[in-house]
Amino acid sequence: MSIERKPSGYFEWDADPRLGRPRSVGIESGRVEACMARYNEEDFSGLFGSPDFGFREENLDFLGRAKRKPAWLWFWDVELKNVEALYGLDELDSFGIHPKRPGIDFSRFRRLGSVVNHWIPQDTGIARAAIGSYSLWHFKPRSKSFADVEVPLAAESLELYWANPASLDGLPVLPNLKRLEIHRCRNLSDLSQLPRIAPNLRHLLATNSSRLVPGPGVQDHPTLETARVSGKEYLATDG
Repeated sequence: MSIERKPSGYFEWDADPRLGRPRSVGIESGRVEACMARYNEEDFSGLFGSPDFGFREENLDFLGRAKRKPAWLWFWDVELKNVEALYGLDELDSFGIHPKRPGIDFSRFRRLGSVVNHWIPQDTGIARAAIGSYSLWHFKPRSKSFADVEVPLAAESLELYWANPASLDGLPVLPNLKRLEIHRCRNLSDLSQLPRIAPNLRHLLATNSSRLVPGPGVQDHPTLETARVSGKEYLATDG
């Protein structure tokens, strides 16, 4: 279900197990204390914020008022000057955030499993973080190369949205990667490095990336079971 103001008087997001999202409360500037009180009074474990829903804070200090440390956070279209409060969330499992913010040291989260990130050069610790599912949004460097970005080496799932490179060159070897998704990457046409980058890949999904064709790197991948590109299946599923 979509975000809506509930009878409680607060913006709330219902749980969606398919997406790994728990029941969540929206933080509204002007009544941050009341929003946190709402979070604390029921079985919520997620918090979110966006100007569309009244969030205009410059920091995340209100996180320290949570009686149950949130496991899920999502903040979009925000402009944050301080994110230090994130490091106090020992139970944080899933996290998404906008790029107008200070850099984040992702290695400081001991159990972070899923990240949606608008990467900025000030971000550190991503490669060695134990992140199993990583979504990279709007990566558009002048070099048009993935060599300029850090991705978690432990990732089992990688999603690329709105990236501008024409090939996968520059990505490191991701030995645990089983699923790769590519969405709205209009320049991407060359997947020939896929066997080197993801030697154990099982599933490939690509949408809205018109230059992408399942040629070298896909047809000759030794472990790939399914490849769906622009709505067409190119490999049969193994059992």
